[in-house]
Amino acid sequence: MKNELMDTNGALPVASLLGMFLGGFGVVVFFIGQSLAVLIPLLFAPAVCGILCTILYKTHTDTTNKQEHTAPNPVRLDVI
Repeated sequence: MKNELMDTNGALPVASLLGMFLGGFGVVVFFIGQSLAVLIPLLFAPAVCGILCTILYKTHTDTTNKQEHTAPNPVRLDVI
């Protein structure tokens, strides 16, 4: 009977290769999650400032447009 020699040390099995790939992918996902957990709170203040500045700009342009188109009132009341 002939002995067949198999080279099991020369190549990585498919399961090991898949495990290394999934392990590396898991580490990358973990580090992305950790960096997002640090960076998202830093984006809160600029987002709030941007929203409030947009609201202020919109209300200012609305009031200036209304003031330009209103006719002067002939009756004037002075309140002391």
